[in-house]
Amino acid sequence: MSTSTSRGAPATSNKPLKCRYNFPAFASRPRALNPFRFAIVLLAILALAPQPAAAERKVLRFAFRTAETGFDPQRIDDRYSVGVCENLFEGLLTYDYLARPVKLVPLVAEAIPQPEEGGTRYTFRIRPGILYAEDPAFKGRKRELVAKDFEYAIKRFRDPANRSPYEWLFENKLVGLDELAERAKKTGKFDYEAKIAGIEVRDDYTVSFKLREPDFNFLYVLAMPNVVPVAREVIEAYAADTHAHPVGTGPFVLREWVRRSKIVLERNPNHRGYELDARYANPADEWDRRAIDALAGKRLPLLDRVEIYPIEDEQPRFLAFLNREHDILDETPFAFIHQVLPGGKLAPALARQGVQVFQELQPELTYYAFNVSMVAEGRPNPIGGYTPERVALRRALVLAHDRAAEIEIIRKGQAIPAHSPIAPGVVGYDPAFRTDAQDYDPPKAKALLDMFGYVDRDGDGVREQPDGKPLVIRHKYNAGSQEQRQLAELYVKSLADVGLRMEAQGVMFADMLKDKKVGNYMTATSAWIADYPDAQNFLQLLYGPNTGQSNDSAFRLAEYDRLYEKSIALPDGPERNALYREMNRLLLAYAPWRLGVHRVFNHLQYPWVKGYKKHPILYTNFKYLDLDVAAQHLAMK
Repeated sequence: MSTSTSRGAPATSNKPLKCRYNFPAFASRPRALNPFRFAIVLLAILALAPQPAAAERKVLRFAFRTAETGFDPQRIDDRYSVGVCENLFEGLLTYDYLARPVKLVPLVAEAIPQPEEGGTRYTFRIRPGILYAEDPAFKGRKRELVAKDFEYAIKRFRDPANRSPYEWLFENKLVGLDELAERAKKTGKFDYEAKIAGIEVRDDYTVSFKLREPDFNFLYVLAMPNVVPVAREVIEAYAADTHAHPVGTGPFVLREWVRRSKIVLERNPNHRGYELDARYANPADEWDRRAIDALAGKRLPLLDRVEIYPIEDEQPRFLAFLNREHDILDETPFAFIHQVLPGGKLAPALARQGVQVFQELQPELTYYAFNVSMVAEGRPNPIGGYTPERVALRRALVLAHDRAAEIEIIRKGQAIPAHSPIAPGVVGYDPAFRTDAQDYDPPKAKALLDMFGYVDRDGDGVREQPDGKPLVIRHKYNAGSQEQRQLAELYVKSLADVGLRMEAQGVMFADMLKDKKVGNYMTATSAWIADYPDAQNFLQLLYGPNTGQSNDSAFRLAEYDRLYEKSIALPDGPERNALYREMNRLLLAYAPWRLGVHRVFNHLQYPWVKGYKKHPILYTNFKYLDLDVAAQHLAMK
């Protein structure tokens, strides 16, 4: 830890200290010393003596691309809010920081259990002595993590009052939980005291889960950063605003929150600490070696404070990094790629400052979601439904979109086209799968529209619906993102080239998330980053029962749902992959999405940031970072 001498402090010397004060009473006559006067004199002397330098606090400055929505882990699904929560809360399992491919490891669990009863039971032993962060809800007592906290948290996902966007994680999963949720819908109150076979609390440190059917991804679900225990007394104490009062056992606590403006995390003084596990590191990987050099043998976390600033506009976010106001630039905006990586190499001006770039093809997917409900925005939806003409219109929306221009012009070549809803880097991804159903083909789009009666009847250059009614495609995008504004402009132009009118509307990111959940949109830009490294996490986005949660398109197709449900009970292998291919073909045929791209991200960090390595699944890496404070301060002068 860096230290420095306080300004104005005298230099250290071997000479006796000469005091400028006279104390004649002490010298002239012997008498008993007044203890109070003596204490004052002693303090004065000590004030003149050389003082040890105070330790500099390690403060990491960081920006989010988009504003958060809140920090109640069971009630959020955006990556930025969840990214904060993974620093405040801890689940049973997590991922090793360095292992590639990713590897599950215990977090608050003592070990990863073996499946029992034909793969339908998992029993966890929780580490004793793990404490929650201090909070008034605990009324001055130390609150230990116990097994009942997991029971309570998982039940919260199914409480209708919470409207959890991740309720699907535990639907049709745990024995008795569905029935409990159904009773709550009828009575208006969820019975948290009810015992169910699916969650068995055996003692304070043992919890056992009983699945209805084998699920080979269940352990991945338990490693998600919002599948974490919460203390019931905290939730009940702050029932009016649980988003603003996250209290967990994680390495940091929420110290300050100005909505959509500033988030401050500080090291949790009650946290037990971590150590870097280098067993799964790759000795040939430069980032692994740097992380080990910086972190090995140290008690983590090392940061005292993390300051997060949501900055949706790309230019100010980029300039803040260049001005050294932030220490890391997560996901360099595509608009500035040529300045950062001219010719594919780091710009000399950045290289001279010691800036490092971490490049990754993230396990994520962008797409344009089409609302296939018959009603959108409170009015009849011309792109909704499953009749041949509605399906033909959605397929034309796909064929008319110039994805190559999106990649080359807007994303500066930092992306690859998506041919399926499954992202690279997850189990089930097939890099050899190719389709022309999502290719840019304006003549085919025009022919398809003509065939199903979408023609220009009044000569204004814009096609009408088959019944002659006006046809306007309304599109929503994140107003705070320059990239999304440009994508919307490209889509408007592409559709105009085939005679379709699109009106694009920018809305705040949080508002767009809400609109998609309730079907208050016709088309919208969307993206999904893997919650866990399996294709199931992407394919569930089109599973009918997930409508209103993660299925923003409200796509309901019985055959797709049947295949999805069958795939859940299968391990990775040829049989499951065959089901995935069939599900992909249904997506291509009915076109609830226009598949976008898999993005390549370039993360920048200054040389005083130590231990950095971007994880494919974990949202943040704050607890693994260290700062060279002296170098940081020197660069700021």
